[in-house]
Amino acid sequence: MFPRNRFVRSFAAMIYSQLSGIAIQLMLVPLLIHFWGITLYGTWLLLSAVPFYLTFSDFGFTFIAKNEMVMAVAHGNRPAALRTFQSVLVMLLIAIPAVFLAMAATSFLFDLSGLLKLHGYPNGQARLVFTVLVANVALFQFCPLLCGGIRAENRPATEAMLLSISRMFEGIVIVAAALFGGGLLAAALAILANRIVFLVIIYVVMRRMSPWVKLGWKEARLDEIKRLFHPALAYMFMPMAQALLIQGPVLVIGQLLDPVAVVVFSTSRTLARLGTAGTNVLTNGFVTEYAALAGRNDVPAFTRLFRRHIALCAAAIIGYATIILVFDDRLMQIFTHGKVPIVEPFFVVVVLGVVAEMTWSTLFTPISAVNRHRLVTYAYFASCFVGIFACFPLTRHFGIAGAATVVAAVNALMIPLNLWLCRPARLLDGHAVRLRSAFNVGEADLQDHETPADTSLI
Repeated sequence: MFPRNRFVRSFAAMIYSQLSGIAIQLMLVPLLIHFWGITLYGTWLLLSAVPFYLTFSDFGFTFIAKNEMVMAVAHGNRPAALRTFQSVLVMLLIAIPAVFLAMAATSFLFDLSGLLKLHGYPNGQARLVFTVLVANVALFQFCPLLCGGIRAENRPATEAMLLSISRMFEGIVIVAAALFGGGLLAAALAILANRIVFLVIIYVVMRRMSPWVKLGWKEARLDEIKRLFHPALAYMFMPMAQALLIQGPVLVIGQLLDPVAVVVFSTSRTLARLGTAGTNVLTNGFVTEYAALAGRNDVPAFTRLFRRHIALCAAAIIGYATIILVFDDRLMQIFTHGKVPIVEPFFVVVVLGVVAEMTWSTLFTPISAVNRHRLVTYAYFASCFVGIFACFPLTRHFGIAGAATVVAAVNALMIPLNLWLCRPARLLDGHAVRLRSAFNVGEADLQDHETPADTSLI
C-alpha cells in the first residue's frame, strides 16, 4: 500500500481541515444573522452564491495539473512535472484576467438588486460586492496550482493544512468586518485581502518543500497546454455543475419565494452537508496516493487502495445518515440558536440527497485522480442544467421541498455511472502507454529532459 506515517499525517490534516470548516460554518450563520439581520444575511447569500462557492473549486487546468505532476514525479520525471506547472501558469496569467473582466463587466449590464430580488439593497453596492467577490475567485485559481508544487512530492497533508487555515481566516475576517459595523462590501474586501496574504504564504512554503518548482515561462509549452486541454475542459464542468446544483436552487427560491425561505433552505442544507466532512476527510487523503500508484502503473496496489477507500467511506455514510436523522432537531437548535426550524419532509429529502452525493463522489475519486473523468463531468453538468429548470415548477408547487427533491434526484442519477467507471482494471487499462506518451519517458528522455524548442510558448 503506502507508508502508514504519511497516511496518518494526511488523515490528521484532513480531519483538521474538515473540523475547522465545520467550526467556521457553525460560527458564521448565527453571528452574521445577529450582526446583519436575516434580510441582509439573505442578501449576502444571494450575492455571494456562485463566486463564494467557486473559491472551493478550480476551473479545470489546475486540478488536472496537480494530478499530472504527481504522476510525473512518481514516474521519475520531475522535468515533465515542471513543464506542466509552468505551462498552466502561463495559461492562467493570460486567461484569468480576461475571465475576471468579463464577469465583472457582465454584472454592470444588469440590475442585480432587481434581478436577485435583494429587497432594497442598493444596486451600485451590489455590483461592487459582486465584483470584489469575483476578484477573489480569480486570485484563488493560483492557489491550487501553487499547491501542486507541494502535492507533486506526495505531501497532501501540508497542502490541506495551508488551504484549511486560509479558509478559517476567511471566515474570521468576514465576522470581524461585521463585528466592527462593516457591511457586505467590507466583508468582501476582507476576503480579498486574506486571499492575497495566503497566496504569498503558500508560495513561500512551496519553494521550501519543492525548490525544483519555479515560477516562470522557460519550460512552458504550447503542446503541453493542448495535451491538458480536453481533460481540463471536461473537469471545468464539475465546479460549474456544482455551482448550478448548490447555488442554483438558492437563486430559484429567492426568485419565487423570499429571503426567509432562502435562509431556511441554505441553513438546512449546510447542516445536512456537514456529514460530507467524513467522506471528504477520507477521499482527500486518498487522491494523491491514487495518482502516485497510477504513475507507477501499480494495478494491484491501486485495487487494494480502492477497496479500503470504499469500505471506510461506506461506514462513514451509514454513520452520518443515522446521526443526522436521529438528532436533526437538536442539531438545528444548536446550529442556529433556535432561529431556523427543521421543516419536514423537506429536511429528510435534503439528507437523502446528501447521502447520494457522498456515495457517488466517493466512487468518483479514483476516476478524477487519474484524469479519466470526462464522461462523468459532462453527464453531471447536463443533469444539473436540466435539474435547475425542473426547480422552477417544483419550487412553485412544493416550495423548498421541491427544490430539495431535484438536488436529490440529480445526485442519485450519478451513482450507477460512477459505479460502472471506477473499477481499477478499467481505469488503468492502457495507462502505462499513456504515461510514456504524455511524459516522454524513455532512454533518450532520461538522458536529456529538454523539450524541442519549436514547441515553446516564447
